[in-house]
Amino acid sequence: MTYDEAVAALSRYGGRGWRLGLDRMQEFVRRLPIEHWPDFVHVTGTNGKGSVTAIVQSVLVEQGWTTGAYFSPYVYDLCERVQLGRGLIPREDFARLVAEIIPVAETLEDEPWGGLTEFEFKTGLGFLFWSRSSCDAVALEVGLGGRLDATNIVDPASSVIVSVGLDHTEILGDTLDKIAVEKAGIVKPGRPVVVGDLPPIAMGPVARIAAELESPLWRYGHEVVLTRGLDGWGVSTPGGSYERLVPGIAGKWQPHNMALAIAACEAAGRIKQRSKVRLGVGKASLPGRFQRVSHQGHDYLLDGAHNEDAAQALVDSLRELPEWPVKTVLLTGMLSGHAASGFYEPLATLVDEAHFVPIDFHRSRDPLELEREVGWLFERSLAHKSLEEGLEAALSAGAGLVLVTGSYYLVGEVGRKLGL
Repeated sequence: MTYDEAVAALSRYGGRGWRLGLDRMQEFVRRLPIEHWPDFVHVTGTNGKGSVTAIVQSVLVEQGWTTGAYFSPYVYDLCERVQLGRGLIPREDFARLVAEIIPVAETLEDEPWGGLTEFEFKTGLGFLFWSRSSCDAVALEVGLGGRLDATNIVDPASSVIVSVGLDHTEILGDTLDKIAVEKAGIVKPGRPVVVGDLPPIAMGPVARIAAELESPLWRYGHEVVLTRGLDGWGVSTPGGSYERLVPGIAGKWQPHNMALAIAACEAAGRIKQRSKVRLGVGKASLPGRFQRVSHQGHDYLLDGAHNEDAAQALVDSLRELPEWPVKTVLLTGMLSGHAASGFYEPLATLVDEAHFVPIDFHRSRDPLELEREVGWLFERSLAHKSLEEGLEAALSAGAGLVLVTGSYYLVGEVGRKLGL
């Protein structure tokens, strides 16, 4: 099976969407020939979970461990999903594992568990790949929520809850405390959990669940402390202190995310060379997160923000750019299931002109419908029939910066057009 054939074979699983529940995933993994399970650092959060996962990955690599990583979603390349070291799974390995796993997946089709989703298939592929690669540790990002996510069949060395905000409310609940319970579903008995800067209404359920499970709780601002120095950031945890840290991923919230990642590696017992933590933090990278790109004389900033909290973080980060203020034109689209007004209101404080485009995904919002709903927030807004038309219009507006945001799927499409 070639890589392209493997991608085509996976497409039959894609139409099943999300299925929250662990019974089928547990049975699927039981049937796979997995002989070795690494330590996992399991990461969830409404925003920032990808960044924390990437920093954990990079720190573990610099510690000398054979390191895997799992990211959701991928942005430019399907193979971003499953990684070894800092590299994507080789396409030949991906294709070989797809061919090997399909017969196993088919055994579930006519049984009570039913057929796999694409996310479950890829997650199982990751577990098998890391087993065959003899990984010591894996930075494992949750797909959606936590408690019923397909990744939540592991018993991690440590867990991380980066943030809790209102997103996917139709699935996870319509209040912060309900969503916090879903996120805290990744906490396991006796295993440390590192928690970010949560609002009190979300911290309450997390602390309660950690106490019930007798899981050590490392809270940002308490057990995990971030300080600002003249030559970088300092982080102290129950396991140690670190100085002169500069995160390799840009954005206002990245020092916070860095602190959680370091604490998670400490809590997992995977820091053996403290002097190399700084190097790991600095080498961390992640596509589609406050990513600056220059292409054919135009400057772009690509960011997968798609909810209100992420939009505000994006605005705060833009204001910290050395060249700010700069004329910025918005190229955007959104999937159904996200609150449009809450997302675009913060952006409208910085952006005068918005161009709404379709996304090549079955849940794409109609650009005209989206423009009618939120276009009034901007001095000028236009809906376009295609991404190409919208991109041309945005470039013609004389922007110093084209801001591409609203969906990782859109960021991926634009990035691929820019050769990323």
